Amino acid sequence: MADERRTPGQAGPGIPALVLAACLLAAGPVEAQVAASDPGQGFGQGLGQGLGQATDPSLAGPLPGGRDPGTFALRAANPALQGSLARGVARPGASSRFGTRPRTPAQRRTRPPTTAITRQATQQGIAEDARLRPTVQIPVSGLPDIAGAVPLLRRRTIDPLDPYGPLGIRVGGLTLFPALQQSVGYDSNPDRSIYRRGSMALRSQGELRVESDWSSHALTGEARFGYFNYPDNRNANRPDGDGAMRLRLDVARDTRVDVEGRYALTTQRAGSPDLSAQVRDRPLVAAYGGTVGLTQSFNRLQVTVAGLIDRQTFENAQLADGTLLRQDDRNANQYGLRLRTGYEIRPGFTPFVDTLVDTRVHDFAVDQSGLRRDSDGITVRAGSSFEVSRLLLGEVSGGYLTRRFVDSRLRDVTGPVIDGSVTWAATALTSLRVGASTGVLETIVPGASGILTRTAVAELTHDLRRNLRLTLTGTLISNDYQGTSIREQGYSAGVRLDYRLNRWLGVRASYARELLRSTAVGSSYHSDTYLVGVRVNP
Repeated sequence: MADERRTPGQAGPGIPALVLAACLLAAGPVEAQVAASDPGQGFGQGLGQGLGQATDPSLAGPLPGGRDPGTFALRAANPALQGSLARGVARPGASSRFGTRPRTPAQRRTRPPTTAITRQATQQGIAEDARLRPTVQIPVSGLPDIAGAVPLLRRRTIDPLDPYGPLGIRVGGLTLFPALQQSVGYDSNPDRSIYRRGSMALRSQGELRVESDWSSHALTGEARFGYFNYPDNRNANRPDGDGAMRLRLDVARDTRVDVEGRYALTTQRAGSPDLSAQVRDRPLVAAYGGTVGLTQSFNRLQVTVAGLIDRQTFENAQLADGTLLRQDDRNANQYGLRLRTGYEIRPGFTPFVDTLVDTRVHDFAVDQSGLRRDSDGITVRAGSSFEVSRLLLGEVSGGYLTRRFVDSRLRDVTGPVIDGSVTWAATALTSLRVGASTGVLETIVPGASGILTRTAVAELTHDLRRNLRLTLTGTLISNDYQGTSIREQGYSAGVRLDYRLNRWLGVRASYARELLRSTAVGSSYHSDTYLVGVRVNP
C-alpha cells in the first residue's frame, strides 16, 4: 500500500482529484438503481455494452442501434432461449467485490424427445417432383406385396440426438444407409391363386439408401432387393425389388437438370388372366428406365421439359406339362416427352399444368394373336403442389388420358386420371400419407387392348415409444380390362411393429392380408402372411 503521509513541500490531491472522487460517488447510486430495475443488467454487462462488445462470445455481436437479438431482454421474453444464457448473466440477489453478480455456467441445451421427431416430420421438403419420376409400369400380377414393400413414407433425416437412429456410412460427400433383414413366418397362399397351399415362409431382404451432403447439386436414391423362399412350395419361390437414383444438377440460380434411373422386378402370379394355362413357376417381369429433365424458372414461372425412356421384359413361362409358353412378344419400349408449367401464386402454393406424350413400341410388330399392339398416348393433368404450415404438404392433380393402338381391332383406352400424394404430420408422433395413381398397363388377353388401373394407398405411422413404431398400411386397386368383361377389385392391408434395440439392430413383426376378386375364372384369391425377423443397419 502506498504511503499517504505528507512531507514538507508536497502538494495535496488538488481540485482534479476531488472532482474525480465526486463522480465515482455519484455513479454508485445510479448503478444500484439500474440493477434494481433490471435484475439481468449488471455493471459488468452495462460496461460491455457501452464498449460495443457482446458479453457472450457465442452471440453474433450487437446490431446497429444497440439492438442485439441475443440480449438478455429478448432472452427473458422467449422461454426457449432461457436455457442458453451467456456465462456473463448475473444471478439475482448475488454480488461480488466488483459490483457484478457471480457468473453461472451455461445450462445444457435440452429438448423433449419428440422435438426432433416433430422437426423431421414437418420440416422435410416435398419429395422430388413426381413428373420426373413416373412409376415404372409393371403388369398386373396381383396386389402389391405389403410384406416385402418399402415403406411409403420417406425415411427421416439423421438426428445425432436420437440414440436409435442409424448414422450411416460416410463416403466422401455421400452417406450410405445399408440394411439387411431376415424374417421367418407363414404364408397361407404363396401362389396367390384360387388353389390355396400354405407354406412356411423365409424372407431375405437387402436395402441401400444414398444421400449427398454437397454445397450444390444433390444425389439421392434407394434400392431394395428381396427373395421369398417357401420350403413347402418350391414353385412359389420368387424375387422382387425396386429402386431409383436421382441426381440434381444446379446449372445456374434459375436452371437445374434432373436425371433419374429406376428399375422394378416382380413376377406373374399363377392365376393371372395373361397366363392362359397353369404354370410351373412364376415368370419374371423386369422394368427399367430413365428420365432427363430441364427446369427453368422465370421469376414465379417454372417450365420443365423432360424426356423419358422405359423398357419392359417378360420371361417365358414353363407350363405344368413342361412345354414353354413364349412371352417375348410382350417386350416393349416406351418413349415419352413431358412438359410441365407451374406458377407460384404464393410460397407453398404452385398450380401447374402437365402434359405427357408417349409411344410404346414392341419388339415384335405382331404378337402371337396376330395383333399389332404398338400405341400412342397423351395424358393432360392440372393440379397444384401445396404446403400448409409444414404440417400438410403434397401434390394433387386430375385430368384425362387417351391411348390409341395401331391395330384398329383394339379399342382405344380413355378415362379420367387422378394422381397425388399428401403427407400430414398430425402430431409429433403420428404421420399420415395418402396417395392415388392412374395408368394404362399392357396385356395379351384376347380382345383386351389394355388395363386401366387405379390405385389408392395409405400409410399411418405412430411412435409408441422412441424405439417402438406402429405402422398401418392399406391399398385399394381396380383393374378394368378394356374391350372385355374382366374386372378386378381388391385390397391389401397390413400392420407392422418395429422395435429398435440400438442404432444398428432391431426386430420387426408384420401381418398382411390380401384379397382379389376377379370376373375371370380362377383368378380370384386371398392370402395371409405372418413374418417375424431381425433387421440390421450396419
